[in-house]
Amino acid sequence: MKIRLIYPKFRKFLEDQPALRSTLEKHVVGDYTMPPSLALPILAALTPDDIEVNITDDNSGMPLDFDEKVDLVVISCFTPQAQRAYEIADEFRRRGTKVALGGIHPTALPEEAKLHADSVCIGEGEPVWPELLDDVRKGTMKDFYKYDGVYDLAKFPIPKREIFPRDRYKWNAHIVLTMRGCPVNCAGCPIPGKEGPMFRFRPVENVVEDIRTMPYREFYITDDTVMLPGKRNQKYLLNLMEKTQGMDISIFLASTMMMVPDPEFYRKLKAGGASSMYTIFHFDRTSKDLFDMNCSKEHWQYCIDLVRMIEDAGIHFFGSFGIGFDDQDRGVTDRILRFCDDAKIDLAEFFIITPFPGTPFGIQCEKEGRILHRNYSMWNHGNVVFQPKNWTCEELTSDYQKLWLEFYKGKEPENTLSSFDVNSLSL
Repeated sequence: MKIRLIYPKFRKFLEDQPALRSTLEKHVVGDYTMPPSLALPILAALTPDDIEVNITDDNSGMPLDFDEKVDLVVISCFTPQAQRAYEIADEFRRRGTKVALGGIHPTALPEEAKLHADSVCIGEGEPVWPELLDDVRKGTMKDFYKYDGVYDLAKFPIPKREIFPRDRYKWNAHIVLTMRGCPVNCAGCPIPGKEGPMFRFRPVENVVEDIRTMPYREFYITDDTVMLPGKRNQKYLLNLMEKTQGMDISIFLASTMMMVPDPEFYRKLKAGGASSMYTIFHFDRTSKDLFDMNCSKEHWQYCIDLVRMIEDAGIHFFGSFGIGFDDQDRGVTDRILRFCDDAKIDLAEFFIITPFPGTPFGIQCEKEGRILHRNYSMWNHGNVVFQPKNWTCEELTSDYQKLWLEFYKGKEPENTLSSFDVNSLSL
């Protein structure tokens, strides 16, 4: 039995902004090449040894052989990859090759995905992968595969990351999973819909073993939920950081502004190897209030102090600021720039909120008829793909460009590069 895994190409969020690309490429933001997702390496790790598994990384330019004789083509995609994923799937199916689709986008729109696949995996792939492989052997593939239980992350394997060709990427880092699920229903987040509303933690010892097996000593923890201020999350992360002390590693953490306002907490993260904090603004109440036109001086200062607290611990703060939200007015652009200046943030990216399928904002825009088109290759946070409430499409694009250009005006690249290799970020 022979399986071909495919990782589709997707457009970076400055790819459609040539003026910005030419200005910002020296700062290595917005147009980076990052480690690919863990989805396919996880499936490869769970595949029995008697099955031949190969990968085509379309995103790095590997050529596709549509005439290859395989028993199954497996494509995992998130929304910016969906257009390309469907094109690839259609070509294989025209030649009679069976195709299975999975990932965030097919989970949110399984009926749409089924138009391009023989089978669609809804939700987590690990618990249904053995059943799918067995059905392929027997020629009895189902239309949909969905696990109705709660997948135990103690069973989560060490991903087979080596299936991706390292020589095609400009990164020296990996992605590591620590947890799944979240009860916080943020407007633009697909996690509750795909992984459920309950926190599930991967055993710390399994994470440490995973880290030890990686050839690179830098890695990006994919889960911004691990930074939420709840006691369970905080205890888990500190336990992990205790185990990673002295391992000579550099950890890139992700978060919202819902973080623990405790200097000692960040000193412990630094001791465990944390070097950068990628922080997404406006999905949480803390940063929503920050950029409200009636934000109090006290709250403004609280957020500045939180940024400086992280920096003072030796962790580089990397801000990711979104615009186009329904509760924002056009003045938010200047408030974002002023906050970056007041908080002395030297590394930032900016994005346009996108109504991804399966997210609260995506569902809302769908109901209100505000989706402008379904060319998913443009749904990459760098284009306006819905009708904004308080901007015209042209105004929102202009303000997006203004944020990038004004923030990086006069900045030298050596002052904007993170201590963690920015090339290793994921979208």
